[in-house]
Amino acid sequence: MLSVRYLQRAPLTLKTSTSCKPRGRRCYFTEAAPKQKSAYSYLYSEIFPAMIPVFLLGSAVYLGLQLTQLKLSHEKHMEEAMNRVQVLEAEIDALQLQRASQLEASTPGAISSTAPEDSEKPSHWRWR
Repeated sequence: MLSVRYLQRAPLTLKTSTSCKPRGRRCYFTEAAPKQKSAYSYLYSEIFPAMIPVFLLGSAVYLGLQLTQLKLSHEKHMEEAMNRVQVLEAEIDALQLQRASQLEASTPGAISSTAPEDSEKPSHWRWR
């Protein structure tokens, strides 16, 4: 079992020294100057907190541009769809006029007289 004596540290002094105890015990290095921050602690304490506003601003700008692009794309798509609908409606109107003129040309007198004559006997068919 380890004794408390092995776990004790050497007292800090103002001068730089190495204190080693005999018989393979731990050696401790003491120094007067305070320890400098490591590169990682500087990164996490100074750089990352300063990058948070930059990240938020960049994200807001990106999302704003993406929303604008989406809106403009949708508007373009709607204009193309409206143009296509107008072309199709014009085509339908032209086909309906063509069909009506073909019906008038094929049977000119049949369309004008739709009432049945009194001399014929009534029929259960509507067109007679």
